Amino acid sequence: MKKYLTSAALAVAALTAPMASQAGVLRTVLDFEAVDTTNVFFPPLLLQGDEFYQAGLAGRTMFFSPFSNAATAQTGDLVGDLIDGSIPDSCGNVLCPSNNATNYVGMLNDGVMAFGSTDGFRFSVKSFNASFLGNGDPLQSTPGFVRLQGVRGGMSTTATFALTGLDSSGRLNQTTINTGAFGNTEFDFVYAFGFACATPGGGTTCSAFSTDRAQFTLDDITIEHIPEPGSLALLGLAGFAAFSASRRRAA
Repeated sequence: MKKYLTSAALAVAALTAPMASQAGVLRTVLDFEAVDTTNVFFPPLLLQGDEFYQAGLAGRTMFFSPFSNAATAQTGDLVGDLIDGSIPDSCGNVLCPSNNATNYVGMLNDGVMAFGSTDGFRFSVKSFNASFLGNGDPLQSTPGFVRLQGVRGGMSTTATFALTGLDSSGRLNQTTINTGAFGNTEFDFVYAFGFACATPGGGTTCSAFSTDRAQFTLDDITIEHIPEPGSLALLGLAGFAAFSASRRRAA
């Protein structure tokens, strides 16, 4: 009996080994370096109704849908830009982060960015790079916030993160923001939008969707997916049952 149980355990381990090798955390970084802009009408500008794509987790595809939350929004309204940070004048007269020479997204005029997997594959957001996007007005010590709103099965969770103002040299910089507890939940899709602040330090005068000043940049969004542990247990039971049946037939 002991020999039989040992053999069975080894057989189950062999059957579950391929799954175990896939059972680790899936992780990727959405860096906007290789995006499909087939459905962007006038790239690099992002308009209401546009959608672009980038490779996601485990061979899947992520969609990015920029839009305006304004009641009067119409298809074709300008809501953002795919910015090439290696080009000095890529932002025109808008103050962009000076420490990012790669591609990133800039959201303008209170625009919102929705993103998720095209097949509905759930994911969590662990961190991202972000900055305020200056529009010529004097910048406060806390010029604004970025809020993430994750949606899962009709329920939503939000988290808000402060953006930094000008550094000692008068420049804006992207910083890495860890999402903390927000990153512990996997969502169907996520919205990112900005709050603009009118007084130093933020406070009660920060608002979204009402000022056309809630502008921000996004880059290097780290997303993850943890496979359900139950899948390994089910496979193990199935493997044990199959091995037991083969032993009975052999007997």
